[in-house]
Amino acid sequence: GDDMRPRLISEDRLLDQLLAAFADLGFDGASIRAICRHLGMSHNMINQRYPSKEAAWTAAVDHAFSRLTAGLLAPLPEDVDPPTALRTVMRRWVDVTIDQPTLARIIHQESGRPGPRFDYMFQNYIGPVQEQTRSALLELQRTGAAIPGPISAAYFFLTTWGIGGIASLQE
Repeated sequence: GDDMRPRLISEDRLLDQLLAAFADLGFDGASIRAICRHLGMSHNMINQRYPSKEAAWTAAVDHAFSRLTAGLLAPLPEDVDPPTALRTVMRRWVDVTIDQPTLARIIHQESGRPGPRFDYMFQNYIGPVQEQTRSALLELQRTGAAIPGPISAAYFFLTTWGIGGIASLQE
């Protein structure tokens, strides 16, 4: 009957579910079969769209990061002063990270075992955002709006341990 037809699922929803499955099972523990079982969906639904587990992981990570960077890198008002700009960006970090707890879990998993997947995230997303943040903080220090000191400490607290740690506990 009609109930045998596969459920239609939007690409957005599928990518969110794939990301969650990778976060739950870990990349190595996540065969396409295990992911389908975990998500309660047909094996073909993923195989038809993605040629490999790596392709499915990359699509899910790209999807999550594109949402995160869109929130983070939205333009600031032109007349905003540097300290307000920094506060705004820091607040955005909190919002986008808490909004994406699954991505935070994936980043934590992959950073614990550096390799091609972490390199991919770093080169495409983490590095560029880090560089943008670093130059903004350096500019604030140059103008005296921020206290001097190592940028890495502020950045580490903001992303990795401070907000990243809090966000990864949100689920």
